[in-house]
Amino acid sequence: MSSESVRKRHYAFYVSGHGFGHATRASALTTSLLNAGNNVTIVTNAPTTPFSAVLPLNGCTYRHALIDAGIVQPKAYDVDRQATVMGLQDFLKNRDQLLQQEEAWLRRANVDAVLSDATFIGCAAGARAGIPAILVSNFSFDSCYSYLSLPALPPASATDEIPEPPIPRSILDPLVSQVIEDYRCASLVLRYPGVIPLPAFDTDVPLPAGLWVNDERTAFTDEIEKLLNRDPSTVPCGDGRKVVDVPLIVRPPSQGVYSTEFRHQLLTTMKVPPERFDSKILLVSFGGQSIPRPRSRPPSPLSSPVIKASAGWGNENGNGKLTPNGHVRESRNAGLLPPGWIAIVCGLSGDNNEIRNNLPEGFYASDRDVYVPDLTATADVVLGKLGYGTCSEVLSVQTPFIYVPRPLFVEEFGLKRLMMSRGVALELTRADFEGGRWEFHILEAWERGQKRKEEARKGWKEAGAAEVLRKEVEKFLDESS
Repeated sequence: MSSESVRKRHYAFYVSGHGFGHATRASALTTSLLNAGNNVTIVTNAPTTPFSAVLPLNGCTYRHALIDAGIVQPKAYDVDRQATVMGLQDFLKNRDQLLQQEEAWLRRANVDAVLSDATFIGCAAGARAGIPAILVSNFSFDSCYSYLSLPALPPASATDEIPEPPIPRSILDPLVSQVIEDYRCASLVLRYPGVIPLPAFDTDVPLPAGLWVNDERTAFTDEIEKLLNRDPSTVPCGDGRKVVDVPLIVRPPSQGVYSTEFRHQLLTTMKVPPERFDSKILLVSFGGQSIPRPRSRPPSPLSSPVIKASAGWGNENGNGKLTPNGHVRESRNAGLLPPGWIAIVCGLSGDNNEIRNNLPEGFYASDRDVYVPDLTATADVVLGKLGYGTCSEVLSVQTPFIYVPRPLFVEEFGLKRLMMSRGVALELTRADFEGGRWEFHILEAWERGQKRKEEARKGWKEAGAAEVLRKEVEKFLDESS
């Protein structure tokens, strides 16, 4: 059916303000909806900046509203449990008033359907207004909140910070139950890769979410793996609701991104000197995170040993130890960057940024408005956190990835599962990240991912994921009308 023969609809896209990935993938789907002749209003508590690619397009409008409780993060890989729960409690106290406000706006604006990534209030508002609501995500926040009842693992050493105590279930469970009920107002969920259980749809999943992971907190349990691997048509969501798996949606890099001219122009904007244009590049994708300066003190041993497939590499100085499977656990002293490498740091804003003005030698700050997919494609290795935006973009251009774990984000287990199946991912402990012991992890990631990366540099291929999502949305609404 041609786009001209499809009835134009007005979509309200409720987009979480927590994390950049929600905005980037919502923008990709929004672009496809607009190109098909629909109107889209983006409803979010995020600023307009992450939506700069779609807001100028005909048919797209922006509406700021407090529609998301979010999660409080002192650092990019930390969660403040108590502050997060207090924020959720305050948000839910105003739930009825907020839903009345949103229902009135949806009716006044003649909205035909609600899309939500991944706000629960958007789903509930759609139901109040009597219009379909569609959840588009790889996770839901009820899981994230539920996971806060899981006690932290004991500190690895006496110098580590004492972890924040878990939130009692007597406090958390009623809040989580309300969030689940609001998500249940969605009639369809389009599940992105990297999915974790969605309690509002996976009605047979055990709660709290701490039951989903193994004792070591390294992976999902076998029970959860089985649940995630089942056919989406067999998910016991009930009430005529539906689960559909969709492809990874990602922002494409610019045309010509792999040309020498493009690379040199990009590096020039970050004041990289010409003699370093051919250096290997580490992209540091940690917005606002301080960069350690280990050169002010002697390098120290890795706390997260690198496992090498080649025994010779690890035993170069006679201090690597063979594991039972014949691999080597690398234990040499590590510095920040390997010789011959430079680093680009993105996520810094303003010329007076304290981090920007105190970068170690060989580190360069990207422009505030740089198009990050171009940096990801140009880089040889990316260092960051397991977030959807970063994971999708490194996979699309096959850049090896080093991640610092976020122990209180249950979403991470789904994204780690995705990265291990489709790309090259290597863990760097928080202690090694903050201590500046990056060097050997960078080399290991590049060695593991070099062949894939070089193949990807032959040209980027558009997967058409946004069109797949748009057609699933339109199919569902056509069948429901």
